[in-house]
Amino acid sequence: MNAPLFFDFHTHSTLKPYMLSAVDSPWEDYDQALPHERVRRTPRLTQSDFTKLLRSGTRVIMLALHPIERYLIAALTTRPVMYALVFRMRLERVRQVLQRNPFTILQQEYNLLLAYLRQPDGPGEVVIVRRAADIDKALSSPHRIAVLLSIEGAHGLGFEFRDYRFPKIKGFSYEGFVPLEREVIRQRLDWAAERGVHMITLVHMVYNHLGTPAKAVEQRGALKLIPNPIRSLRGLGRFRGLTPYGVHFVEEAFRRYILIDVKHCDYLTRTQIYEIARDFNMPVVASHVAASGHSFQRRVRHIDRPRHRLNSDTFNPWDINLHDEDIIAIARSRGLIGLIMDERVLAGEKLLQAARIGEVHPLEPLFQQIRYIYLTLLRADFSPEEAFRVLCIGSDFDGFIDPIDPVPTVLEYPLILLPELERFFEREYEVFAATGYSPQELAQRFCFLNGVNFWKEFLTRKEQAFALQPSQAPSL
Repeated sequence: MNAPLFFDFHTHSTLKPYMLSAVDSPWEDYDQALPHERVRRTPRLTQSDFTKLLRSGTRVIMLALHPIERYLIAALTTRPVMYALVFRMRLERVRQVLQRNPFTILQQEYNLLLAYLRQPDGPGEVVIVRRAADIDKALSSPHRIAVLLSIEGAHGLGFEFRDYRFPKIKGFSYEGFVPLEREVIRQRLDWAAERGVHMITLVHMVYNHLGTPAKAVEQRGALKLIPNPIRSLRGLGRFRGLTPYGVHFVEEAFRRYILIDVKHCDYLTRTQIYEIARDFNMPVVASHVAASGHSFQRRVRHIDRPRHRLNSDTFNPWDINLHDEDIIAIARSRGLIGLIMDERVLAGEKLLQAARIGEVHPLEPLFQQIRYIYLTLLRADFSPEEAFRVLCIGSDFDGFIDPIDPVPTVLEYPLILLPELERFFEREYEVFAATGYSPQELAQRFCFLNGVNFWKEFLTRKEQAFALQPSQAPSL
C-alpha cells in the first residue's frame, strides 16, 4: 500500500529560517521545544520545514512568502534588540524589516528559497510549480516537494500602511514608500507573475490602502497595553472595503491569472472581491481560515471582542472567519477553502477546553468546521460532491500559530490527522454518504485530492488562456 500524500494550502516553510537566529535552512528539522511548547506558539520548533514535509508525505504545498509589516515592529518598540530577543529573531533581520521597504524583504525571502531548492545533505528537491505538469513531476519522485508560490499580504509588494512616523533610532535610515500608482501596481504584479506566484493574500494585519483588514489580534489583560494593528484604520471613518487602488489591484491580478486570497480581509472587502471575480470568471480562495458559524446578517455588533471567542462553545465568531455568505460565494466561484490548524481560529475557548479535558474528541474543533461548511453548502442547494470538494488543509504552520493540540506539525498528518478523519467520516457517514465516497476516500480528498485537483485544473486553464494570448503570458 502506498504511503498517504497530503496537500497544504498555506505554510511558511521559509519564514523561520529567514527570520530566526536558530534556523539556517528550510531543510533544517529544528525542534528544541518542550512538550507543552509544541502545542503553543513557539519559535523553538519548525512545523513545516522541507524535511518534515517529505517525512510526512506532504508533497504539495502553497508556500506563502511573508515580509512582516514594518509598521508592526515600529508600533511595538523603538529597540529592535528587544524584539529580536523576545521572538528569537536575527537582530540584523529585525533591523532590516524595520528599515527596508517590505518588497526588499520579500525578494530576500524569495532568494532564500531559490538557494535551497536542493537539500544540502540529502536527495530532497523542491519543484516550483508553474504548470500543472510540474505537480506530477514532483510526485513522480518520493524526494520531491511541489511548491506553489503565494504572497501573504500585498504589503509584500510594497503597498504598505504609510500614515505613521518611523521611530527615531540613532544610525537608522528608512527606505521610502512605494508610490501608490496604477502603473506601479501593474509592475509589481508582473514581477510576481514572472516568478511563478499564483496567489496573493490582499491584506494582512494592517490596512494597506488597497482594502480593509479584519481584526486578527486578541488583546486582553496586559496585552491591551500594546498598540493594536487595527488602529491603522483610524482616519478612515466608516469606510470599509476595497479602495479604487484595491479594485485595480484585484482586476490586474486576475488578468495575470493570479488568484486573490480573501483571508485577513474584512467581510465588505471580501464581498467586493467576489463580485470582481464573477466578472473575470475566476475562483476565489481562502487559504487558512475557518467558519464563523453564522450568517453575516445575524452577526452581533462588536463581535470581534475577546469575550465572544472565550465564551463560545462552538466557533470563533470573529469577522476574520468566513460567514455563511462567504462560504457560498467561494463555492459558487468553484474556489477552495483551507482549514487552518490554529486552535484559536477554529473554535471558541469553551470548546477547546472541552477537547483538552476529553469531554469531546480532541479534533472536534476541526471536525465541526468540516461538518458545518459541508452542510451549509447543501442547504444552499450545492450537490454533495460540490459541497465537499471545496475543503482542504490550510495549516498556517510556521506562521507562529497556536496549533490544535493533536496536530502541532505536519508529522502528525499521517499519524493522527488522517486516521482520525477516517474514523470521523465513519462515525458520521450518514451525513456524507451522498458524496458517493467512502470514509477513506473522504479523508483522502480532504487531505490531498481536493487541493491538488483544484490547482491542476486552474493551472491548465491558465496555460490554455495564455496560449491564446502569448503576448500577455508570464514565463511559465
